[in-house]
Amino acid sequence: MIKKIIILLVLILAGVAAWFYFNPFKEPTFVAIKTIEVVKIEGNIADVNAIAVFNNPNSLEATLLNTELKVFSNDASIGHVSQTALTSIQSNSNFEIPLHFKIDLVKMGYSQSLGGLIENALNRQKVFPVKFDGYCRIKTFGTVHKIPIEFADELKFE
Repeated sequence: MIKKIIILLVLILAGVAAWFYFNPFKEPTFVAIKTIEVVKIEGNIADVNAIAVFNNPNSLEATLLNTELKVFSNDASIGHVSQTALTSIQSNSNFEIPLHFKIDLVKMGYSQSLGGLIENALNRQKVFPVKFDGYCRIKTFGTVHKIPIEFADELKFE
């Protein structure tokens, strides 16, 4: 009886090892930030929503732990994203994380060159370069992975 249990355990361990060998764990990756839009402006502060897109290439589910990003315009810090929300991430799929943050419009204005300020003053639609730099932490199979995020785009509003 003990021999059968030992053989069964060896077979299970061999099966698990074979599964990990043929399906190695790949760290989730950052894809892009999309749909960056100003929701509301009150005084010198703009509320902004965006969507960060990641890819989980594994056959195991994962959990998003937190997201920490700094928002820059022409190398001047204009905002910060700090979100903690335990979110389940499906296996073998892209997943989206909604982001919400505030931008200081005065700092963004000071970060622009004179040409950029004049152009934005003359145009109805304002366009400012923004850069996101930071990370998110994702937990899968008992291991926490820090996924770097670097992305540049434009913030447009009227």
